[in-house]
Amino acid sequence: MHLTHVLITRPVEASVELARQLEDQGVGLQAIVMPFYAFRAIQPSLDMSSAWSDDAGRKLAVFTSPRAVEHGVGHIQKSVRSDLEYAVIGPATRTSLERYEIKVNLQAQSGYTSEDLLKVPALARSPGEAVIFCAPGGRETLAKGLVSMGWKVTRALVYEREVIQPAPHDLDELLAAKSVLSVWTSSSAMTLAQSYLLDETWKKVLSAPALVISVRLQQYLLQLGASWVELSEGPGNLELLRSIQRLAGR
Repeated sequence: MHLTHVLITRPVEASVELARQLEDQGVGLQAIVMPFYAFRAIQPSLDMSSAWSDDAGRKLAVFTSPRAVEHGVGHIQKSVRSDLEYAVIGPATRTSLERYEIKVNLQAQSGYTSEDLLKVPALARSPGEAVIFCAPGGRETLAKGLVSMGWKVTRALVYEREVIQPAPHDLDELLAAKSVLSVWTSSSAMTLAQSYLLDETWKKVLSAPALVISVRLQQYLLQLGASWVELSEGPGNLELLRSIQRLAGR
């Protein structure tokens, strides 16, 4: 396909990095950086001093992203860190947690979604108490899956999204773009895009090819009316870059 532009909807830092990588690689596509939200740390309403009981049994801390590690680890009292098992979603989250000299006990052999983590056999054995570090409204599938296995689940909400309205000049550039590939790593960004883009622009995005990082996002975007949704090689910018190059025939 002959593409002229790439719409990047990741959070600001990741979007800017991917746009720079596209330029450095000489892919020949104009990047339109349009993050629909940013993140900020919040104080969890959960009392972390009693997040896990003193009862015998497994105690699990689940980190769902590097951002969850960044904003969540500091809330775990050092006196209980050695008593916990640690589960992560994806290799990037594992790397982030290991920077704190914390050993990861549970991670899916492949994949980077809640569904992948739930397939780890050890989660189904002797369930106990689990705390999921995430954002408000996040990881419903993971929480429900753990509960169905017998885990007592609570969520420590340690960061939240802040909506960012697209800049007028970016909206104009998107509308004028001859052929655009949109890149999505979050269903929240899709929902916000549908709200903030003009109908004409949103229909243009849906009729153009799109790149997503999971089957769940692929299905969600198709339900919104997209006509062509491709799966990326992975969730990180390097995998997205390779996928963009492939789709652009570069």
